[in-house]
Amino acid sequence: MRTIKIVLFSLVSTALAAQGGLGTEEITITKEREVELQKANRVFEKIPVEESAKTQEKKPLTYTFFEKKPQGIEEVQINPNVVSPVDDNKRRAADGTGYQNYLKIGGGNYGRFYAETYINSPQDQNLVFGIYGLHNAAKRGPIQGANSGINVDQIKLDGKYHADNFELRGVAGYERRNYYFFGYDTTNYEYTKADIRQRLNIFNVGVSFENTNPKPVVDYSLKTNLRSLNDFYDAEEIDWGTHFQANFPIIRDKVTAMLASEAFLTQRSDAYFDNPVRKRNLFRLEPSFNLNFNAFNAKIGFKAVNQYNQIENINQTKGFPTVTLTYKTPQLYYFFAGYDGDIVRNTLGSMLDENPWLKPQVNLLNTVKDMEVFVGSRGDLISGLNYNVKAAYGKFDGLYFFNTYDGDPRTRQFEVYYESNKTDFVNVSAELNYQATDFWRANLQADYWYYQTIDFDKAYHRPSLQGQIGNTFIVSDKIVSNIDFYYIGSTYGRDPFLEEDVKIPAITDLNAEFTYLFSEQFSVFVKLNNIIGKNYQRYLNYPQMGLNFVAGLNISL
Repeated sequence: MRTIKIVLFSLVSTALAAQGGLGTEEITITKEREVELQKANRVFEKIPVEESAKTQEKKPLTYTFFEKKPQGIEEVQINPNVVSPVDDNKRRAADGTGYQNYLKIGGGNYGRFYAETYINSPQDQNLVFGIYGLHNAAKRGPIQGANSGINVDQIKLDGKYHADNFELRGVAGYERRNYYFFGYDTTNYEYTKADIRQRLNIFNVGVSFENTNPKPVVDYSLKTNLRSLNDFYDAEEIDWGTHFQANFPIIRDKVTAMLASEAFLTQRSDAYFDNPVRKRNLFRLEPSFNLNFNAFNAKIGFKAVNQYNQIENINQTKGFPTVTLTYKTPQLYYFFAGYDGDIVRNTLGSMLDENPWLKPQVNLLNTVKDMEVFVGSRGDLISGLNYNVKAAYGKFDGLYFFNTYDGDPRTRQFEVYYESNKTDFVNVSAELNYQATDFWRANLQADYWYYQTIDFDKAYHRPSLQGQIGNTFIVSDKIVSNIDFYYIGSTYGRDPFLEEDVKIPAITDLNAEFTYLFSEQFSVFVKLNNIIGKNYQRYLNYPQMGLNFVAGLNISL
């Protein structure tokens, strides 16, 4: 169990880019996250960090680490952390300044063109709304020029109404991803772009209703989201998920009853099965109690999870006891241990987000985490330096792997393969976060995974070791730099045509971004990705771009 406390002074550009939110507000979020199975392709998300009052007064900057790294079709994610479209509430109230609108535009090698914009309503009112747009395209890629180019377009509408005791939020968006299966053998085959094209259309609509009363009798939140996806090969998935959570105090500050429930109604149509529409639903109900006795805390509950798969004729309900025990020392070091289990949803959307090179009509099954036993600790080592470590052992049932599909030797697309036996796993994770100075902020994360497979010789395309280091430097009042490095250990892929395993070398990637502020409203940036310049492969036969760059202009209005 990982507990993360984040104090985030969110500027609207970061909020929209990272969360689709609006406005400027101080938010304290405490979440207990269940460590689920490691994705074969891990994406490192930005980690928002507290911004000091001194920095807010002198330089409206945002500290972020780990931009969304290129693992599939997305090669460059630009996020110059410079002028805020909307300054903090105190400053805006004092001098009437603040920028609701933002434009970012740039270009680079591989025929790259990048444009991003935010258009927002005034932020000093109960009802705020805005629109976000993105165009990110590279005409050429690492293999045969235009045959490995990419194009990503997004548009999103976001709104929020905040009252004294509740907050209502809505979002609607569309995303289009256009890319190509360029992993083919270029010495024996020749294709046009039309022969190897893949295109995803993704529509998303969501609404959330949350209690914001600071001292509620009953605390609650309700969120629902509808996501529709279709691809170039007439596959379609409609996924509707609803989440409800409520806390009921029994003995104030001592005993709290909690109820969490989720319902996912999913329909899939594909040439994989005869019936044009089939259902893949999942329902989860988790009642629990939280017992707080000063230095000791216990959360005890039970998960009841039902999965229904009309395609594979599965209707299964499983129960998982859950418990987390935490001890807090007088020096505020936390030590915890627990037991958990769950059913992890695998959808067409989640699989394509993880590996975009999947063949049409892939087989989809959920993964059952039969059990997980974990221990860990978190706390502040010194002022500004905190840590979070966890070690876990457990068993997966139906763990999946990506490997090259053996039915088509030309385009080398991927199929999803599942372990039919239970898979023992070990996971050790660690994080250090340093935020003591305005000049330098840093974050270190590392994960180790071990899988005991039976059906497969290797844990294909699942690295055992991953690590990343992020740094933000404020060189002066005018210059800001972000430098991050990440490492993914070597993996294996199966070549079905040579009938042998192929070792994929470890990935080392160094990235840097430099921003120069001309004024509060104008700045320029240079972003360098993959400075080491290796055309590494996250998936077999799909090398990524070498050294690539983007330079551009930021304007706040």
